[in-house]
Amino acid sequence: MANNFSIGGFKIFSTAGTVFASLVGAPLLIFIITRFTLGGNKDAIPYADTYIKNSDTIVVKIPKDHHKIKTDDDIFTTSGWFMGVAQTRSATYNMYYFYSPKHKKYLGVVTFKGCYNTIQRGNGEKIWYDDIETQRLDYLYEIKSFSAYVNRQQWQDPTYGTKDNPVPIFFKRSLSGHEKLGGMDDFITIKPSVNKKFVELYLAHELSSKEFNRLYGEDMKRLGLKD
Repeated sequence: MANNFSIGGFKIFSTAGTVFASLVGAPLLIFIITRFTLGGNKDAIPYADTYIKNSDTIVVKIPKDHHKIKTDDDIFTTSGWFMGVAQTRSATYNMYYFYSPKHKKYLGVVTFKGCYNTIQRGNGEKIWYDDIETQRLDYLYEIKSFSAYVNRQQWQDPTYGTKDNPVPIFFKRSLSGHEKLGGMDDFITIKPSVNKKFVELYLAHELSSKEFNRLYGEDMKRLGLKD
């Protein structure tokens, strides 16, 4: 017996432990498979593990005045092929940035909307998946502090940390302020697998090829990831 559920409004059914898409949902599955490897600077994607390995964890306090939290966004398209037909999907990059008196830098929380970090809702035959990152900014408004990953190269580079070029950081875990929130336990921690997806997307789509080569080109050669 098949169970019906949906992701982002697409109808999906599963049977015998295997997930399939109906005709309307098939492009979504192709998108899930290809979105991390197609489009953008594909040469940067293999560096994601090293980028994460060379990152430290910092503690960040949220400004009490939420008007000091600014947003930047970018919409990009990924594509793939299904049964000889080109399929395209859009995803949204968001950076929520603000000045940190403790670190004396502008910091920018990087996230992506597009069903990269989902939570299952419902039960039985009525199952759907919500994109957690659509509410990330609202969650930041409600907490007081959190831990985040930051790449050492960018942290130490003097061109990063300004209002025009915040240091990109990746949300790790809420540290305080979330205790009073109900029904938002899934927002507290970002899973390592989701963090890697975000890093891959950031390197491929939001860090220009020129800037990537400036920061990591030599390391790519050392690791044998680049000629």
